[in-house]
Amino acid sequence: MTSVKVAGVLCLLVFLAISSCSRHAQASQGVDHCTIDKNKVMRDCWGNIEKNLGDRVPRPWIPCCQTIRAAIDIHCVCDRFTAHELTRISLSKFASVTHVCGNGLHPHTHCAG
Repeated sequence: MTSVKVAGVLCLLVFLAISSCSRHAQASQGVDHCTIDKNKVMRDCWGNIEKNLGDRVPRPWIPCCQTIRAAIDIHCVCDRFTAHELTRISLSKFASVTHVCGNGLHPHTHCAG
């Protein structure tokens, strides 16, 4: 019975050590909030910014607007769109959604048009 307890404690210590190291590594490398926010925008706003869908204006309470409002820097989100993503989304729709949701892009930037 004692060896089972010792094995359990060792497993717990190994787990804590690994999770603490991964958190420390993330903190030391810095988190790219722009890419994280961009991925959330692609997930939550796809139906509003996809090129082939109609101009669907989001409601302020839907997840898309919540994501747009929570974005730390909406301009850097636009800078993180990949070439492939830009073939699938409409930047003018993205700019419109940012304004409707209350975190609008500045006029005359490359994303805002």
